[in-house]
Formats: sequence, C-alpha cells, structure tokens
Amino acid sequence: METRPRIEVDKTFIQKGFDLATLIFLLLSIVYLSLEWAGIPNRVPIHFNATGEADNWGSKMAIILFPLLGMLIWGVFTVLERYPHRYNYVVKITEGNAALQYRSAVILMRFLKNTIALLFAYLTVECVQIAKGIGEGLTWWVMPLFLTMIFSAIILYIVHSIRWR
Repeated sequence: METRPRIEVDKTFIQKGFDLATLIFLLLSIVYLSLEWAGIPNRVPIHFNATGEADNWGSKMAIILFPLLGMLIWGVFTVLERYPHRYNYVVKITEGNAALQYRSAVILMRFLKNTIALLFAYLTVECVQIAKGIGEGLTWWVMPLFLTMIFSAIILYIVHSIRWR
C-alpha cells in the first residue's frame, strides 16, 4: 500500500464562516420544522419532478429526514476533511505535490458538504410550506443551480488537480 505524507489542511476564516453559516441554516430549518410541526398535514411532498412540482407524497414523519440527512452529511464530510491522505486522487501524490493536492481536495469536500447541507435546509422549509399550501412547488431554478454548483466544483477540482501535478 502506498504511504502518503500526512499534512493538516487548515481552514481559512472564510471557510470557517461558511461552515458556521451552514450550521446556522441547518439549525434554523430544524427550529422552523419544530415550530410548524403541529400545523403540518399528515401528507407532505417527498419528491419533485424537473419543474419543481411535487410528484410524490409521504407521511409527515418523512420531512424529518431532510434536516437529519443535512446534518449527517455535514458531519461525515467534516470528519473526512481530516484525512486527505486517504482520498483517491486523479494524479499520483508525492512529497512535492501533496500539500497542494490535499488543500484542493479538502476545499472541494468543504464546498460539497456545505452546499449539500444548505440544499437539505432549503428543502425542509420548502416542503413544510408546500405541505401547508403556502407554496406550490420548488422554484424551477433551484435544483439546476445546486447541481451546477456541485458538478462545476468537481470538474474544476479535477482540472486543477491534473494541472497542478
């Protein structure tokens, strides 16, 4: 097995702020869900089509999964950030490129964890509002925006990783 150097990648002030903001949004979505719980009908949207219309409905308990999944993903990715020497890379990791490759990979992980967690916080609030009849569906551009952000970040990471061999 290949042994790679172990290098700790520190968080910048902006990355710490992004983490904190995401946690606040996740916690606020849980607070919102708790405050609205009594008024949520027993039937809530659990799936949406490409235009943002609810196309599958489930039990009221299903809506709890959104903030829980957001927190779980955020927590797992936070732990994974500490072990960049264990990641799979598209280039061979050497003493000379390890610091740059690790920093780039960890930045990607931080971006993905926060973006995905924010999506789950958003979905929590939207599903409550749709279930209560306040909203009609997801805004049509939300999913394309999140998917574009996620896949663009991955593609950008791969391009930079190869360029910075």
